[in-house]
Amino acid sequence: MVWDQLKFVRGATIKTLEKIDESKWDVQPPGFSNTIKWNAGHIYFVLESFMKMADSSYDTKVKEYNSYFAAGTRPSDWPGQSPSKQEVIQLLNEQTENIQRHFSDRLQAQPQKEITIRGLTFSSVEELLNFTLFHEGLHLGIIQTQNKLI
Repeated sequence: MVWDQLKFVRGATIKTLEKIDESKWDVQPPGFSNTIKWNAGHIYFVLESFMKMADSSYDTKVKEYNSYFAAGTRPSDWPGQSPSKQEVIQLLNEQTENIQRHFSDRLQAQPQKEITIRGLTFSSVEELLNFTLFHEGLHLGIIQTQNKLI
């Protein structure tokens, strides 16, 4: 089931992030447009954004983190003190439970807003969650690469 997959992927992400020294979180390696912190926060932000689009009643902090972790943002343009390593990890830890609590009986529901990415339209919350697992895996790979380079 998608909940088990979400917990598995998120567990791998959090385990990786917890092992990385916080001093590396804000280093931007040559050839990368962002940092470990940005990638970790972006994972959180994108999933929250999609879930809010799927159901506007989903309670989220997505607006608080838009200027830090939305696509196209960069740490060099951040408007102030960014969240700490522990804050980001806490957000990621709480997120899976919050989403499961809210959407547990709505997996087959159609998103309130049509969500299409590069020609792929999601017809259910479950399809959208499955896509976010792919997205998280991509960014986890970037995090692991950046950690090796720093």
